[in-house]
Amino acid sequence: MNRRRRAFVTDILMVLDGLVILAAFLITYFLREQLHRFGMENLTDFSYYFPFMLWVMIIWLVLLKGMNCYSLTGGLESLSRSMTFPKLVLVEIFGLAVLSIPLFFFREREISRTFLLFFSIINLFFLTAFRFLLFLFFTSIRRNKKYHRKVLIAGNKNMVSQFMAVHKSMPELLIDADINPDFIFRANLVLSNRDWQNLSGAIIKYIMNNVIDEVLLVFHSPNLTLASPLINECRRLGIMVNFTLDTSEISYPKTEIDKIGSFNILTFQSYDYSPVQRFAKRVMDLMGGFTGCVLFALVYIFMAPLIKITSPGPVLFTQSRKGKNGREFRLYKFRTMYAGAEKRKKEFLAHNEMRGHIFKLKDDPRITPLGKFLRRTSIDEIPQFINILKGDMSLVGTRPPTVEEFETYEKQHRRRLSIQPGLTGLWQVSGRNRVFDFEDIVKLDTEYIDKWSIWLDIKIIFKTFTVLFSGQ
Repeated sequence: MNRRRRAFVTDILMVLDGLVILAAFLITYFLREQLHRFGMENLTDFSYYFPFMLWVMIIWLVLLKGMNCYSLTGGLESLSRSMTFPKLVLVEIFGLAVLSIPLFFFREREISRTFLLFFSIINLFFLTAFRFLLFLFFTSIRRNKKYHRKVLIAGNKNMVSQFMAVHKSMPELLIDADINPDFIFRANLVLSNRDWQNLSGAIIKYIMNNVIDEVLLVFHSPNLTLASPLINECRRLGIMVNFTLDTSEISYPKTEIDKIGSFNILTFQSYDYSPVQRFAKRVMDLMGGFTGCVLFALVYIFMAPLIKITSPGPVLFTQSRKGKNGREFRLYKFRTMYAGAEKRKKEFLAHNEMRGHIFKLKDDPRITPLGKFLRRTSIDEIPQFINILKGDMSLVGTRPPTVEEFETYEKQHRRRLSIQPGLTGLWQVSGRNRVFDFEDIVKLDTEYIDKWSIWLDIKIIFKTFTVLFSGQ
């Protein structure tokens, strides 16, 4: 009902944020310059800092956008909820890291490191104060009926009641609801063609004699064909019409409406990740994949002879795995089992320590002595950085199943493959040696999918190193 308004507000807020960041930068430069009186060195002339200031503004706005700090899907007041202090702290930390790392590698000494630190602190204070002022501003306009839109509501009684409950819990939508008993019908009544004709005439007459900005139709079984005369008449009057779809029986958490040609397409999806965060994840995968491949090359020099000496067979083990939505790819690992181990798998299925559609045997006799060390230290998985660089896998995700495991999956298990599989994931850092039920793995994987963000990936990567070094 106010999508364009939210988009406009978002654009304005980004512009204002940019001005706040620039103000923080200028004030930081001025204050830092005064510190030379206390023995600190003078800063380079501001003409040198000016282009750097523009890069700072761009980086911070990208981080704010990537942190979903401009979400207004719940109305104007949701802005104050999405702009929490911890998120702003993370923006400052990552912004400082993005600025500092290139300066370190390029040995740039003209930009003061104390300036960057002071800027992060001052900018955090400014952005926090700005959001507090926004909260006060939105609270004030919410109370002023001048900014409300008069909305005439028509539909089934229970649907209207449900919408009014939402409206009551979200006053920031700035709606002044107009409910006329003549336009409210019993719960499950489906209107006929004649009913729609009568309703259309009555609503148009009501609009002509009252102040109405929008019409909201909330029916269990909406029929756009029958409602089209009313919609067209409202268009002639310049009145916006909103048509709700009852999706209460559909369990998809995300919906989206798009327009392609003459078609309005309603999409149901399990997740709706920010394009900025998706891009950041792929950049992180490329950087991690390249670094991991360099590590793989170094480790290969030492591991290849050891693997060859301890057991005959190839150095690398390749296996068909299932990736995103069932895509098949070849996964690479350092070989940890004796040659022909895959053919002997059926002999040990009865001793499987896992419950469900996954096989795991702690003291698997097919594993070589060196292989036990490689698995315990996860060195055997280093070649998978090749898969990450190729795009078959991600640094963080859900573990890819074998083809045989995938073929035994039930419908609810397929969801764990709705995203790119990963080298590590929530299962690995949640005590994988203590999880013995495949259903628990699925729960952890779906929890990761539902709660995913680039910051969750970073958190899991750090936890992975903790798990590796602790030997869990």
